[in-house]
Amino acid sequence: MRFSIIAVDIPLPADFPFPLRGSYEECARRAAAFGYEAIELQIQNPLDYDYAAVRKSLERYGMRASAVTTGLSYLFEGHNMSAKDSSVRAKTVERLKRQLDFARELDSQILIGFLRGRMEADDTAEQYESRLSESMYKIIEYADEIDGRICFEQINRRDGDLYNSTAETLRFIEKFRSKRLFYNADTYHMISEEGDVAAALRLAKERMSLFHVSDCGRLLPDDRHFNFRAAAAALRSIDYDGWVTIECRPVPDEDSVARDGIAYLSNIFCPARCAVR
Repeated sequence: MRFSIIAVDIPLPADFPFPLRGSYEECARRAAAFGYEAIELQIQNPLDYDYAAVRKSLERYGMRASAVTTGLSYLFEGHNMSAKDSSVRAKTVERLKRQLDFARELDSQILIGFLRGRMEADDTAEQYESRLSESMYKIIEYADEIDGRICFEQINRRDGDLYNSTAETLRFIEKFRSKRLFYNADTYHMISEEGDVAAALRLAKERMSLFHVSDCGRLLPDDRHFNFRAAAAALRSIDYDGWVTIECRPVPDEDSVARDGIAYLSNIFCPARCAVR
């Protein structure tokens, strides 16, 4: 397992679960100093960046990008993979292609969460999935062209209408029969959706490429709401070697979350590594 932490380079309220704030070069420097191997980048519009310059700024500190996350364009621009308005879907697909270009430069993956959109008035689950699938097929086709990777997030029923459980999310992913499409487990969402976390993670063995660590309220784990030790044991049992990423609010402050987060990950998820230290 490799450890990562989420970073964002635009001003956002503290209730956004992005612990490190500032330029991506500065976030990479700080994350490396704490012992992380990567940062997860929150990217609204990839065309605002010089892809190669961002890659070099990460490499300067021996860092990688665990993912290029796409949700800010949903929150601030209204992009939506499942919108009834076909012009919105078309714009969203084009934005996702640019996200894939950026992630490819960073040897990373894009992460799709909120950008899938919500069901609209008078929608049925079948209609919603049909529109979402149309968009997904198009970005998978582009990912095939450029050797890109896409990760699709499980979202709980409070924040998403479908694909709330691991099994439901995997069912959607598997229907595309694509080697480009992967699964993102997120403990914040699993807390309310999975009765047996270990079984859910074992089910996702072949598709998981990203594991987000976050407790209730998007805070660091306190071991009172979710069995992180069972999750960690399950990841070890399936020989998971992907990213394990801290996704928490910067409370009480950024440095405390980053420092305590890496200590927790090392102790719970890779105790052998911690013992060597």
